[in-house]
Amino acid sequence: MKRYLFILIAMFSCIGLWAQGEIDALRLSETDIQGTARGQAMGGAFGALGGDVTSVGINPAGLGIYISSEVNVTANYSSTPIETNWANNVLKHDNSKFNFANASYIGYYPTGNENFSAINFGFSYRRLKDFNRSYNAEGKGLNVSLSNYMAETTNNLNNYTGINAAEFDEPNNSDPYYRGNPWLSVLGWQGALFNEAANSPNKYESVMQPNETVNSLLRVSERGSIETYDFSLGTNINDLLYIGVTFSLTDINYHIQSDYRENFSGGNDYFTLSNYQDTEGGGYQFKIGAILRPADFLRLGIAYHSPTWYSLTDYYYGKASNNYDADYPSANTPEDHYPYRFRTPDSWIFSIAGIVEEKAAISVDYEFKNYSKMNIQDENGIESGENNYINEDFRLTTSTLRAGLEYRFTPRFSGRLGYAWIQNPYEKKFYDGLKEVMIVGTIPHYIIEGDANYITAGLGYHFTRNFYMDVAFVYKNQKDRLYAYSPVWNEQGEISVNSQPASFKNNAYRGLLTLGYRF
Repeated sequence: MKRYLFILIAMFSCIGLWAQGEIDALRLSETDIQGTARGQAMGGAFGALGGDVTSVGINPAGLGIYISSEVNVTANYSSTPIETNWANNVLKHDNSKFNFANASYIGYYPTGNENFSAINFGFSYRRLKDFNRSYNAEGKGLNVSLSNYMAETTNNLNNYTGINAAEFDEPNNSDPYYRGNPWLSVLGWQGALFNEAANSPNKYESVMQPNETVNSLLRVSERGSIETYDFSLGTNINDLLYIGVTFSLTDINYHIQSDYRENFSGGNDYFTLSNYQDTEGGGYQFKIGAILRPADFLRLGIAYHSPTWYSLTDYYYGKASNNYDADYPSANTPEDHYPYRFRTPDSWIFSIAGIVEEKAAISVDYEFKNYSKMNIQDENGIESGENNYINEDFRLTTSTLRAGLEYRFTPRFSGRLGYAWIQNPYEKKFYDGLKEVMIVGTIPHYIIEGDANYITAGLGYHFTRNFYMDVAFVYKNQKDRLYAYSPVWNEQGEISVNSQPASFKNNAYRGLLTLGYRF
C-alpha cells in the first residue's frame, strides 16, 4: 500500500490537488520519428550522416557537413485508424490530418581557413508530435464499474487519512476541492456515483447492485501538438571532425475532452463523467554533438540531448451526472488552472554510417532515455509526489533503434528504405497492469503503450543541381491497452477492482513531401 502513502504526500503538499500524473508526464515527453521526407524514408537514422535537416535535429554536428546553403519545407498527410476491442466489442475510428512537418534554412559560410573551412548556421521548425486523434471504446456486460473504483480508492484513502466522503458536501467555509481532498472522490460523491455503505460508517460502496452488470461507453477527443524551433551552429575541422550545438524553444498545446457513461443492467439507471483539460506552455532545450570521419567511407556520431525544461499550465473542468438520485443529479468541479514546471528525460544517441562509392549509404542510430527522471514541480519548485511513481514505474533505460538505407540509381534519382523500433518505457509489472495507476484530477482513463515499429520507404529526385523533391511513406504499428480506470488492490494484496482493459490498435500511415533548394 506504499503507493497510497506516496499520493498522500502529493495531495497534502499542493493547493487544488491538480497536476500532471505519471501517464500525463509520459505523453508530454515522447516524440515521434521526425524530419524531412528523406530523413523519415530512412527511418530517421541520420545521427552520423549529416547533410540533411533531419540530422540536425538528431545530432547538430550534421550541420557541419553542409557545403552549400539550403531552404526546404515538408508537408505531411497522416491517417490513423484506431480499433478498440473491449470485452469482444470492436469499435473503429478513422483520423486523418494534413500539416507542415518542418521548414528550415541552412546558411553555409566559408571561412577561408584550412582548418575550419566553414561555420554553418541553421534554423528549423519541427513538429515533434501530433496529438490529433479521436477514439471510442464500448464494453458490454462488464461486472465491474467506475463506481467500484471510486468507492474503493476513497476507502483506501480513508484508511490512511480519515477522509470522510460524507463531509465533501457539508457546509464549510472552504470548497471541499481545496481542503486536501482527491478531486475524483469529491466529484464522485457529490454526483452520487458511489454511496455510503449500509451499517458501515465512513465506508463506501458502488451504486452498482449485486449481480448487476454495466454497459460502458468511453468517447475521447485529443487535439494539439508539440512544436520546436531550433537554432544551430556547426563547423568542419579538417574534414575529419564535425561539431555542432543547438538551442531549442518548444511549445506544447494539448487538449483532451472525454465522456464516459455507464448503463446498469438492472433497469434504466445510468451515470456519466465528462472532463476537459487544456495544457499550454513552453520550454527550452540544448543539444551538442560530434561526428568523426576517420575514413571517407565511415562516419561515427555521438550526441547528447538535455532535458526540456517546461513551464506549463493546465486548465480543467469535470462534471458528473446521473438519473437515479433526485437529490444529487449532477455535480461539477471548479473551472480552474494549475501552473507547474516539468522536466522531460535527457537522452544519448550513438550513430554509425557507411558510404559506399558515393552510390549508397547505410546508417544506424541507437538512442536511450531514462524516463524515470521525468520530474514535476509546482510553480515554486516544490517536488510533486508523482515523481515517486515516475521513479518506480518507468525504466532506467528505454531504447530506440533506427536504421536506414539509401541507394543512388542515377546521379539524380535515389531510393530509400528504413526501420525504427521504439521500446515502451514501463517497468514490466506496471506494463502488465499489476500495479495501480494513481491518477491526478478527475480523468480516470489512460493508455498503456506498447512498443512502436516503423517501416519506411521513399524516393528522391533532383530536377536541377539546385532544386530537389523527396517523398516518403511511413507505416507505424503499435498495440496499446486502454483502461477506463485503474485496477485496485486491497491491503492483503488481493485485487479488489479488476478493471478490464480494452485492446487499442494504434496503426498510422504517413505520407510526406519535401521540396528544397540549394544555393
